[in-house]
Amino acid sequence: DDAVRGMIEGLAERGYVDGRTVTIRHYNAEGDLAQANAIAREIAGGPFDLALTSSTPSLQALATANARGRVLHVSSAVADPFSAGVGLDRRDPLVHPRHLVGYGSLAPVDATFGILQRIAPGVRQVGVAHNPAESNSRRFMELARASCRARGIELYESAVENSSGVVAAIQATIARGAEAIFVPGDTTVASVIDSVVATAAKAAAPVFTVVPGAPDRGTFFDVGFDFREVGLLAGRAAGDILAGKDPAPIPIGETAEEIPPRLTVNLAAPGCARARWRVPDELLAQAKVVIDGGGRRDPPAAVLQGPFTER
Repeated sequence: DDAVRGMIEGLAERGYVDGRTVTIRHYNAEGDLAQANAIAREIAGGPFDLALTSSTPSLQALATANARGRVLHVSSAVADPFSAGVGLDRRDPLVHPRHLVGYGSLAPVDATFGILQRIAPGVRQVGVAHNPAESNSRRFMELARASCRARGIELYESAVENSSGVVAAIQATIARGAEAIFVPGDTTVASVIDSVVATAAKAAAPVFTVVPGAPDRGTFFDVGFDFREVGLLAGRAAGDILAGKDPAPIPIGETAEEIPPRLTVNLAAPGCARARWRVPDELLAQAKVVIDGGGRRDPPAAVLQGPFTER
């Protein structure tokens, strides 16, 4: 939803305002893949000049329905478009269907595990539930495995097929000894983040993610992008294309090259024993949002430092 809001704002910045200079029709599949495919077919065969999609499944559905390129297509809020199977090449961002462009928003997984070790250097076991049917989740897990191997962390994985299996999956990793729970860019798991936090809290295991959202939802820390800003990039690109810019020579962009990821920290998160989970002051100074016993702080100049592009 934040990405869609950013798209609308980005279009408006380029002069395309709904009801005045352009007509915008909104579709939402509500997480139903069959509905997403039906919507994509309606868009591909409809009266539209351009379509924007938010999320990996939406990108895939429209790319399939619009294979002939009748409608120009700008994608956003996709962790790794190169693994989505829509005709892109990780080695060359200029390789893409002429009608399809957009941005990847792959959050920095290794940097996220680096932050975990800065907070608790002794952590050796991390649990994660993930849905291997999601291409974005598979990419995040590849990066998480590589990071944990390099950092001496044992990653306890539990695969799920749908959201109803997430709580049991988290419990399984905790039973194996997980000291903290990692939530990757996985739509299935993120959709029940409240249950993940509640389950982990019972075992005093804090939850950290690469999916920034409402910082007071109970996650300990989150590293990733403000999806309104992600949507703004796509909306501006769509406005340029509507104004006549040829999409063919536009490379598939990487959000981290345009805007830095953000760090949010909740010092009052459940499962965080202050004696062990101590966030260094220099890290707190880089947090965009900090929540503690005194409430919420939003430091205006906070910028997370580090290498963020992982391809």
